[in-house]
Amino acid sequence: MKLEEIPANWVPPDGLGYSSLRPVRLAGAGYALAVMAAVFVLGSLVLAPVLRNKSDRETARRDRLEREGAVTNGTIERLWRDGGKDDTRYVRYEFQVGGLSRIGSGKVPTRIWRTLHVGDTMPVRYLPGDPGINHPAGWRMGVTPAWVAILVPAIFLGISGLFFLLIRRQWLLLSEGRPAPGVVVKVRRRDKQTVLNYEFRVLSGATQRGRSNTNSRSIPGEGSVVCVIYDPDNPRRNGVYPFSLVRVEGVPVQSKLTRSLKTP
Repeated sequence: MKLEEIPANWVPPDGLGYSSLRPVRLAGAGYALAVMAAVFVLGSLVLAPVLRNKSDRETARRDRLEREGAVTNGTIERLWRDGGKDDTRYVRYEFQVGGLSRIGSGKVPTRIWRTLHVGDTMPVRYLPGDPGINHPAGWRMGVTPAWVAILVPAIFLGISGLFFLLIRRQWLLLSEGRPAPGVVVKVRRRDKQTVLNYEFRVLSGATQRGRSNTNSRSIPGEGSVVCVIYDPDNPRRNGVYPFSLVRVEGVPVQSKLTRSLKTP
């Protein structure tokens, strides 16, 4: 079906009408997303002091080791890589303190990694009163940077804000938007979602294009008629009804994206 073939007596789905300020509530997916957003907010509040304390503890331990540590020779027992994206390199070594054997390990800078071999000796710095705190003396002990305590919570808050923004966008559009019949002109499938490209007419009669993602089991084909909700003040803000995150209060959850229409 083409846009001009849609019957003039088209009516929107139940609960929409043409009035604004509809009573809107969260759908199941909306509740789930809101909970996830709240979890990210709480996570940021918890992570900020935890990461800061971790950075402070590691920095204090490194400073103490550099200030009070003694140096002895250790023997390299093992060299390995973690195989991750960063391909971090590690060394395991053994050293003697007071006649007792101690084992230590640490990350190795790439420039130094090439010079190390199993069985070689290398200097090890340790705390005489607590030999469990030790590190190869050839390079500085790495610590969690203080800025991580700001960056990671900020990322969490950003993700949370994005979730709330998605909910708010659908909430305002469904609450205040105007329904109009639209026609699907293209369907593209991407992984678990399907992208619908469609055309619809605004109240002035002008044709507007839109695009929506959907993971609904009922996917309309090209030429299908769908209900589009658009912002009368900015028709570029639009979406195919029903929405995934919000629904009209008191209206049963819609099971289909399309409203059956027959060409007269």
